[in-house]
Amino acid sequence: MTAPVLRTAGMFLGPAVTVGALIALWQFWVTAAGIKPFVLPTPVAVWTTFIERPTFFFGLGVNTLEEALAGLIFGCAAGAVTAVAVFRTRALSQVTEAVAAALLALPMVALVPLSNVFFGLTPASRIFVVSVAVYPIAVSFLLAGLRGTDHGLIEAFRSMAVSPMKTILALYVPSMLPSAMSALRVAVPTAFSIAIVAEFFGGELTTLGTFIKSTAVQSRVADMWGAALVAFLFALLLYGTLALLDRWALRWHSSRQPS
Repeated sequence: MTAPVLRTAGMFLGPAVTVGALIALWQFWVTAAGIKPFVLPTPVAVWTTFIERPTFFFGLGVNTLEEALAGLIFGCAAGAVTAVAVFRTRALSQVTEAVAAALLALPMVALVPLSNVFFGLTPASRIFVVSVAVYPIAVSFLLAGLRGTDHGLIEAFRSMAVSPMKTILALYVPSMLPSAMSALRVAVPTAFSIAIVAEFFGGELTTLGTFIKSTAVQSRVADMWGAALVAFLFALLLYGTLALLDRWALRWHSSRQPS
């Protein structure tokens, strides 16, 4: 096997072994301690509940993922436009960073009810909340990436009278790609988790958050953990997708080259 294949396999093998060990410990602890199923079911019971209705549970995950991805796209797009617009001006950059810091400190739980008032109990409300959560992450990382562009290359582009648009596309965009990938590594799981939290405050029963809340109230613990399992599986899928995207998009970057 080649070195890149071994590195990729190792990247996924470690988390898989860790998860397997935690599941085994969970099963042993619940069985040995005699914990009642309505308090904490065993992994076997959760899996049994899941495989009885896999299409239903995955449908919950897909609906939540759609909201999370829509919010992610809007939030990242707004962050990218803002970063490109202000990074050349120090004062504007500082103001933008201050606003981003304030948004990061804003508890999303407090924003969800306000969003529901404006948008109603619709997907648009959750998408808006996810966008607000993702925006400061995107703008902070992208500003750092844009400002980290090599000054020698900037002067070279100026001396050759390259147009501003070509300079952004040929110089600044490649320079900020590592920061953009770092932003995605933070923003993607944030978007998914915020979407689930926002669904707790109301919405269709065909989404993960609303279903988890409903089953918890009805003490349908196995169903609740089945939905939690789907959330976990989708999180793993997002992690793996980002890892592969990072390797492909930054295969040329020095930080991704074998030492």
